[in-house]
Amino acid sequence: MNYTTITINDQKVGLKFGMASFRYLSDKFVEGIAFNNGELNEIGIAHLIYAGYYNNCLVKEVLATYKFEYFVDYIEGNLKNEDFLNELKEVLKVWTENEIIKSTQVEDTAKKKTSRGKK
Repeated sequence: MNYTTITINDQKVGLKFGMASFRYLSDKFVEGIAFNNGELNEIGIAHLIYAGYYNNCLVKEVLATYKFEYFVDYIEGNLKNEDFLNELKEVLKVWTENEIIKSTQVEDTAKKKTSRGKK
């Protein structure tokens, strides 16, 4: 499954994780900006949600009406909101179980293993 929703400002926002979202994230997931010590921070989470939203808009052939800043503002304002955090856990679960993400992690691991010991 690669689709889920998240409620932002009392509105359901569709998130679809596919190739376009993966390409977007490959440019945005930068150590010290989107994550620290392997942990996503609020900017990384906003990028993840925006990527799913943007990909969903592309697939449905509708214009993306929300900007990245919209997601950052919402996340920063709700870091202590239990309902939001529970929804966020579900979004992260859908993202990590996505076949594209899984296959990329396998490829990265294989590349790392085959490049060890080479000079």
